[in-house]
Amino acid sequence: MDSSVFSVLLFAVGAAVGSFLNVLAFRYDPDKPIFRRGIIGGRSHCMGCGKTLLWYELIPIVSFVIQRGRCRSCGMRLSIQYPFLEILGGLIAFGIPFITFEVYDVALHRIDGALPLWYFFLVGIFELSAFIYLFISAVDARLTIIPDQSNLLLIVFAGLKIWILTVASIWSDFTGSFVGHYAAIFGFRENILLNHIVAALFGLAFFGIIWGLSRGRAMGMGDVKLAGVTGLLLGWPDTMFALLLAFIVGALFGILLIVRRKKNMKSSVAFGPFVAIGVALIVSCGQKLMDGYFALFP
Repeated sequence: MDSSVFSVLLFAVGAAVGSFLNVLAFRYDPDKPIFRRGIIGGRSHCMGCGKTLLWYELIPIVSFVIQRGRCRSCGMRLSIQYPFLEILGGLIAFGIPFITFEVYDVALHRIDGALPLWYFFLVGIFELSAFIYLFISAVDARLTIIPDQSNLLLIVFAGLKIWILTVASIWSDFTGSFVGHYAAIFGFRENILLNHIVAALFGLAFFGIIWGLSRGRAMGMGDVKLAGVTGLLLGWPDTMFALLLAFIVGALFGILLIVRRKKNMKSSVAFGPFVAIGVALIVSCGQKLMDGYFALFP
């Protein structure tokens, strides 16, 4: 199959998953399981007039553009979240295979030109994890809640990732981190499990102290759990940089809202999306960000 066609297919599949996550996020009920019959089954319908949507009204991104962001029946404006999550889903499915290939030096592990099996498992784990972060962001933005079941799924993926890296023996001081060779500066590269446990403890302590000092006003316990799970998934020092970036982006966003008088200093803002943004920045361009930072000190 031609590489460009394959890339388009990857993006289309990711967009479809993003569309499905939209449905899960909008139907999510904190008092009920995520993957229950009522939330997965049932035809999609307009939130305004209740009309059941036809197949050509459900094409990711395309339908939103053709309908100019409105329901064909009642004219109600549709949430921009629909195409936004669909585009992000497409980018996740399209981009992660290439990022994973580079970070884990897959080219050096080819056997007779074929890609190693563990590479496909890692791609699957990272893509599923990224989709979970997408779901968490959508739910947290709507309800300021981070579902515990989502964190549990990320823990499972983190455990699988650690196991694969251990079995495949592809861990070293200079590989296996999204910040590249800079990871060696921050230590804890001798043991994979120890590296990820240290990162998890850092995330829990960092957010836990803020939660404790603010008595839960600055962030919720769900954010603390997510920070710990992120550490278990990303490892050290990637987690440290991802959480720091989350705070920077969150602070800038908060200042923007205050300037536009949409929030004040006492207002609360869902922090889950900013953790997801921090993770996305490190995963997609962590080494380039580090290159840019150290370039400031010639």
